[in-house]
Amino acid sequence: MILVSGSGKLAKELEKLSTKSLPINILSRKEMDITNQYEVSNVMKDLMMKPNYPKYFIHTAALTKPMDVNDRNPLMSLDTNIVGTANVAKMCSKYGIKFVYISTDFVYGDRELVDEESEVKPSNNYGWSKLGGECVTKLVEDSLILRCSLCDIPFRHKIAFDDVFRNSITHKDVADIILKVKDEVGTINIGGKYQSVYEFVSEHQVVEKGNGSHIAPTLKLSTKKLESIISE
Repeated sequence: MILVSGSGKLAKELEKLSTKSLPINILSRKEMDITNQYEVSNVMKDLMMKPNYPKYFIHTAALTKPMDVNDRNPLMSLDTNIVGTANVAKMCSKYGIKFVYISTDFVYGDRELVDEESEVKPSNNYGWSKLGGECVTKLVEDSLILRCSLCDIPFRHKIAFDDVFRNSITHKDVADIILKVKDEVGTINIGGKYQSVYEFVSEHQVVEKGNGSHIAPTLKLSTKKLESIISE
């Protein structure tokens, strides 16, 4: 069994991939509040006593949207993205469950080209909080960090930036990739074609064009490691 924390878009896309041979179960906040270490401990203990106990835990739960909530409420960001990650990671370490942490390309900040070995220097609190979660994950043996360039589709805004370029990718495509790389260890960048946010969104829906380089950074993500793994 694969456990998935959270009930956002990525969690729901993963749930769609559930099969009899590889069931994927979502733990919503109502079922397990990751910020409550005692609740996490009790829920995981109960799950480990079942015949089909979890072999993998994909940690998608995070404080993400709107992204500036991490600036307006940094303590909530700390509780969810760092402490919450630690609560789950400790239980995975205790029970020998493979821990897969969904991170973000925002840990790199504003850079021309980055790979998994590049320096990390977040440009906002969201990136810092996710990097904190990465530090937690590094302490769990055989864990996996996936730095994803996720972009919401349907797009939530009326305007998409044509002067901000990233390797945007849908939640659906990332879910497919996660199942292909779940046994890997270390850090992997996950992204799509390098293009403007406007170009990416326009492939899926009609949206207005606008400028946003003063709001969001441009970043070119190297996905050579991912491509090498998938092509094997």
